[in-house]
Amino acid sequence: MVHERSPVFTTPAEIYEHSFRIHSALTAVREDDREFTYRDLWLWSDAVMEQLRQHSASAGDVVGMFAGNRAEWLVVESAVARMGLVRTPANHMSALETVAYQLAYAEAAFLVTDYDLGSALLAHLDPEDQPVLLQLEDPAGRTLPDAIPLAPLPPPGTDPDRTEHSVDPESRAGIYFTGGTTGRPKAVSHSARSVAAALYIQMVEAEIRPGERMLIMTPLAHAGGSLAAAGIGRGANVRVVDSFDAHRTVDLLLHDRTTWTFMVPTMIYRVLDLLDARAADGAARSDGPGSAAVDLALNTIVYGAAPMSPTRLVDGLRLLGPVFIQLFGQTEAPQFCTRLSKLDHDPNRPELLASCGNATLFTDIAVTDDAGTHLPPGEFGEITVRTPFALTEYIGNPEATAEKFWDGWVRTGDMGIVDDAGYVYLKDRKNDMIISGGFNVYSREVEDALSSHPLVAQVAVIGVPHHDWGEAVHAVVVKRSAGTDGDELTDEALRTHASSGLARYARPKSIEFTDSLPQTPFGKVDKKSLRAPHWEGATRQIG
Repeated sequence: MVHERSPVFTTPAEIYEHSFRIHSALTAVREDDREFTYRDLWLWSDAVMEQLRQHSASAGDVVGMFAGNRAEWLVVESAVARMGLVRTPANHMSALETVAYQLAYAEAAFLVTDYDLGSALLAHLDPEDQPVLLQLEDPAGRTLPDAIPLAPLPPPGTDPDRTEHSVDPESRAGIYFTGGTTGRPKAVSHSARSVAAALYIQMVEAEIRPGERMLIMTPLAHAGGSLAAAGIGRGANVRVVDSFDAHRTVDLLLHDRTTWTFMVPTMIYRVLDLLDARAADGAARSDGPGSAAVDLALNTIVYGAAPMSPTRLVDGLRLLGPVFIQLFGQTEAPQFCTRLSKLDHDPNRPELLASCGNATLFTDIAVTDDAGTHLPPGEFGEITVRTPFALTEYIGNPEATAEKFWDGWVRTGDMGIVDDAGYVYLKDRKNDMIISGGFNVYSREVEDALSSHPLVAQVAVIGVPHHDWGEAVHAVVVKRSAGTDGDELTDEALRTHASSGLARYARPKSIEFTDSLPQTPFGKVDKKSLRAPHWEGATRQIG
């Protein structure tokens, strides 16, 4: 079926190919020791497309991605988009059992991975239903069994394929997984039109400009990858780093002339501490009246995934000036449902620093009651959104899909209020989700891991305030009687037991032992009463 191009690009394929053409000579992606232009990305994307065709890939096939932060992520993403394939990224910080489940549920036909992560994952995959493995180049020359090396960048002198690849805007383009609050993660389906809309919104609301020197340190399977893709669509210069290190980040901010970066609050706090020490020593000061205390090229820090302490925001504004943009979204309506703009980060209006901002371009925000009725400003209820970058469905779960929508509005599961000016204030979560260090942690998943210990009788997991992580995972545990061998349940033993099945960020930061858990009149664990003493006096009850 042929789909004619719209005057407005409605698929990621159109966005990528437009950027490849008009930014061909510009630098697109940098690593520590590698650098690629937009022409390189174009040629490499062509080569990966041809490789996938040779292995019988066709529109609608699912390509899994499970690797560390490398330029190949963006190459493969563009190739997948241009062929009308479906991407399903897996976070390299997730538990291997979770990744294997996601790939199987998505029915991934291909898996792009590196040696270290791929070799660890293989033991968890069904050998009789294993995807075709495409392995990224390994510095030590190691290869996975039965893996095919990912197509390399073609040699100089190769011409790019100028064919405009037409993709149906309503076709599935991405499968992304939530964490499971009451069981397995749900598979969220997004169309090509939805993914394209999300890229446009990020370009605008995250203030990404052509030539922007972007720094991405968070996993490319997470929000950082989506923002990097938006940068590629805009003609930015995207530097990808394999992991976050505060000292290295400060060096990059100072010496690489970074103009734009994305961080979660925990990362920002550590960078601010180092920059504050430099400013206190009188190093790298700016002499301009009313300017930031540290002289950087940085003009934008986008943060999200967790709330940031208003006190630390004031510190950041003092050190860096008006550079902050906060985002709020979720897998079902990714990244930018609301944003707290640079202008809104105003120490003279401290009440706004506890908000996650107001609705982004093309997005409507409402607060609804349990019947889906829209409530007036200032009334507490569930935050709902209407946006062109919303999910299509939960794959294989029509009941959850029906429950997610209120007459075309997406229910976020976050509880809060919207004031008269449209600013959103998050207060609680329906599903007891915890956000720690910028990652979603689902209490049920942690509870299941802890309760599998033979000496655990009952457990409840909640989020408690943490100055660095935003929220910390806290477990309240009722012990069973010790066995005949006299073993006692300790913090260390319980953490060790649970660690193999949980991502690092989901492991409890603190464990409290108690004789019993409080219950509601309906016989459920009363998590509200468990949280209350930890959150007493907090201005932002969501974390």
